[in-house]
Amino acid sequence: MNHFKAVAVFAVVLGLAGFGQQAPDPIATLRHTRERLLADVDRMPRYTCVQTVTRTYYDARSGAHGSSCSALITARNTRKHRLPAFGWDRLRLEVAWVAGNNVYSWVGEPRFANDNLEKLAGEGPLGSGDFGALLREILLQTTLDFEREQFIDGKHLLEYSYNMPLEKSTYQVTTSDGRSPIAYSGTLLLDPETQNLVSLTMRIANFPRTSSACQATNEITYGQISVHDRLILIPRQTRLDVVNVSGTESMSETDFANCREYASTVRLLLDGSNGSTGQQAPISAAESSTTLPAGLQFNARIITPFDSDTAAAGDPIEAVLRSPIRGNNKAVLAPAGARIHGRLTDVRWRSRPVAKYEITVRFESVEIEGRKVPFRAVLEPPHPQVLTGTTVSMSRLIPLKRDDPSIGSTFSFPQEHFRLKNLDAQWVTVALKAATEDK
Repeated sequence: MNHFKAVAVFAVVLGLAGFGQQAPDPIATLRHTRERLLADVDRMPRYTCVQTVTRTYYDARSGAHGSSCSALITARNTRKHRLPAFGWDRLRLEVAWVAGNNVYSWVGEPRFANDNLEKLAGEGPLGSGDFGALLREILLQTTLDFEREQFIDGKHLLEYSYNMPLEKSTYQVTTSDGRSPIAYSGTLLLDPETQNLVSLTMRIANFPRTSSACQATNEITYGQISVHDRLILIPRQTRLDVVNVSGTESMSETDFANCREYASTVRLLLDGSNGSTGQQAPISAAESSTTLPAGLQFNARIITPFDSDTAAAGDPIEAVLRSPIRGNNKAVLAPAGARIHGRLTDVRWRSRPVAKYEITVRFESVEIEGRKVPFRAVLEPPHPQVLTGTTVSMSRLIPLKRDDPSIGSTFSFPQEHFRLKNLDAQWVTVALKAATEDK
């Protein structure tokens, strides 16, 4: 995030109706709230929260193909019901506030990087800047105009509008030509009694021609939590609605939880200069002194339960070897019963061409003589993989394909919901270097 020039410009439309004799001064409310929020952001302790993002995708309306963005936006704004959903996916990330930036990692990894978000998020839409960066830019770089009083959940709130011009915006969108800054506008809701920010709305309606989107609206609700004996303002929930050029739409809902100060052992990679994907936790020299060669077959049981209502990409998983991993000379490299650690890298449901639920699993290390030895493996085709210990009404599943080992291997379940206790499958090791190198 670039450094911002302090711009203290307030154009407030007077004429507050409905407050009666105790009506708060919208100018004073804005001034006091702004000063405190900026001070809080500048003195923000180092902290991290877990964010769970569920993205739902909706079919294009009939006749939408070839429609202009203005027609698609009008149809979206006047429609009373959602289009039919054809799929969803879910991911769970850790987001940290570091030196005025939002940085990301998989849950539980001791590494954050500022180039991680797109790599971790995959192909779906995902907003950024919710943790202070967007708010700071709006407070410093725009004029806030008082619009009206609102009465919500028993509270009188004051609404202010803003417009962020392109020349001052650092918010970027991704197009076929790369990333570029974009203008946006929206509103803030302030509570005059507590002088707190209640919510922030951000709208983007003029995407570049090379973008796949016509309109995006991001609504962020805020609340206070205590981190290291200090009350800080964090997003509680966000909702990102996108209308696409194709006529399809999407909605991303993000919930935040488990906010805390992060440890001093966390690695912060803010320049992206190390060439790391940011998807694998660092392993010590003692742990990485041994790697497993490629081409070794083994059977493993994933013992981490899966529930399609809660499972998300980013969740750690654990498996156990059901057969030893033997080297080419038949020597045992990892005994049966050894623990395997890994992660879900994709969790999704799609309705077409047939309804199916998919999970993608990536193994990352195996415990050998008290050490975590890094390795990668993919499903061994073409054998059908046996599914055990599950409550779903099926006994077998087939891997979709031999996946990219840097991402993982995918299992497909022909149903919309399932709970899975154990997952048995046959695997083969792959070269670690090829599996982890940057693409």
